[in-house]
Amino acid sequence: MEYDLHQEAWKALKNNDYASAARNWLEGFCFPDSRIELEEIFQYVNDLNEKTPNPDLCAILGLIALDHNEIFESDRERALMQCLDWSIRGIDLNSQHYYCNRNAGSALYWLNDMKGALKYYENSHKLRSSPVLQIRMFNIRNANNEFPDFAELTVSLDTDSAMEAYNAGVEMNWILERNPGMPENQHERLTLLKKQLYERAYHLYRNTLILGNGDRLNYDPHTFAMCCNNLARELNFEGAYQEAIAVASEGIGQSAFMFILLNRMNSYVHANMPENAIDDAITLLEDYGDEMDVITIISVIDSLSISYMDIKEYEQALSWADKGLEIYYQLDPTDPIMQDETITRCVTNFFINKSKSSAELGLAVDHINHSQETDFLLEEMPDNPSLMISRADAFVKEGEWQKAMECYDQAIHFGLEKGQERSVQVALYNRGYIHEAHLKNSEAALENFEQSIHSGNTDFWCYYWAVHSAYYLLKNEKTVHYGKLAVQALSGKESITDDVIAEIYEHIGTSQIDLGYYDEAVKNLQQSLKLNFSQTASDNLKIAQYHAGNSGGFFKKLFGK
Repeated sequence: MEYDLHQEAWKALKNNDYASAARNWLEGFCFPDSRIELEEIFQYVNDLNEKTPNPDLCAILGLIALDHNEIFESDRERALMQCLDWSIRGIDLNSQHYYCNRNAGSALYWLNDMKGALKYYENSHKLRSSPVLQIRMFNIRNANNEFPDFAELTVSLDTDSAMEAYNAGVEMNWILERNPGMPENQHERLTLLKKQLYERAYHLYRNTLILGNGDRLNYDPHTFAMCCNNLARELNFEGAYQEAIAVASEGIGQSAFMFILLNRMNSYVHANMPENAIDDAITLLEDYGDEMDVITIISVIDSLSISYMDIKEYEQALSWADKGLEIYYQLDPTDPIMQDETITRCVTNFFINKSKSSAELGLAVDHINHSQETDFLLEEMPDNPSLMISRADAFVKEGEWQKAMECYDQAIHFGLEKGQERSVQVALYNRGYIHEAHLKNSEAALENFEQSIHSGNTDFWCYYWAVHSAYYLLKNEKTVHYGKLAVQALSGKESITDDVIAEIYEHIGTSQIDLGYYDEAVKNLQQSLKLNFSQTASDNLKIAQYHAGNSGGFFKKLFGK
């Protein structure tokens, strides 16, 4: 399609239909990739314009100067001055020529003559609404304003040019990144506006490329893919992972490149689709490995290790974790990259996944070496909650409960400080487990499990141990409450055995007897016995059935103590 537009532009040019030629090349963005062909266009148009100046010819030459100046002038500044000269010549011939006014504004914009650029941008915007120019004019008017009033930045979505909408989204992103201190309400408004610009471009491109509406000026597969990449990123920020995957996949179907594959891979990871994440990660390493910097390579390997852990392919998870650590250990310790947040996160994951996968595979773990490696990493990242948890786990294996508790305390402290909720949840859970399983302190255990839950932990096992501790403390209301949450958390947990689930129902039912909820107790105890027979559940079921339908009474547990 782009080639057809280009050929039609050539034909129109040779038939002296300069307006159609300019429309195809400038609005269809269909200049050829071949330098030889582009040089031929430039020479032909320039010769025509030298003989008989024409605003459409000036506009074509101006765009070549803006986007492909190497065709006729290697010096960027001189090329921009030449663009300005052609543009003003075109404006002299037709003051209402949109592209000559716009090209003149852009030449001055990149030459840093903001006052001159504003004049021509205002002229072109009056001729045709442009979201890109609306943003640039705002930037120009506030160039020397340390605290712009972002409420004055209004951008119209009313454009039929997909490229225009896409570029406006990119420029809006530029504003947001360079003004982190803007008022929150304006940040939210402009972030939404950025997404809407990408959505407008996405639908315009999609209608042409996928739905085939025949709008040839918006036929641009690669820019559509870039637009999909940016829109998918916005959807990821919102947690709309499935929608992000769908959008990125459409873009990849038109034009695959490294960043959009990275984007989709990360969406698959967050959407709990490990097999798909693995496929994208392998493709990235095979097809784009030579293009990646160290941070990107380590990030992809991290996704591979995590995804293999998710599907319980522990040998592969261990192999990739080792590969990631191998790359990390080869880095220069004095390189600032060692302090990069992504490197820190990934290396932490490698270390933890290595330990977990080794345990799942039944491989002998050298606890001394494990501790030494953790200490080495902690020297590099002393405030890393995940590493502190790993160090605590090593102390647990050695039976050093107090040292483990101190490490978990540090993990909680740094986790809260850094906003790393999951680390806080895990450290609190592990503290609770030590108190319950090793120190036999159910009161302290329940307190830690509850704190982990209140921090956002919805894992089944945290609820399970909260039920366990509450039950043996005779805290009936809490036993029932956490028991019901544990049952809800069972969805999708096929690895939980029936005897464990039966114990949950038994604890709920037995506590409900004490609370006088006999009808509910009967149901839960019956469910417990369906899953696994226990004498406690059987005896307590008889008590619940005896009292079912009767009111009153507070019957202390006689069994299961």
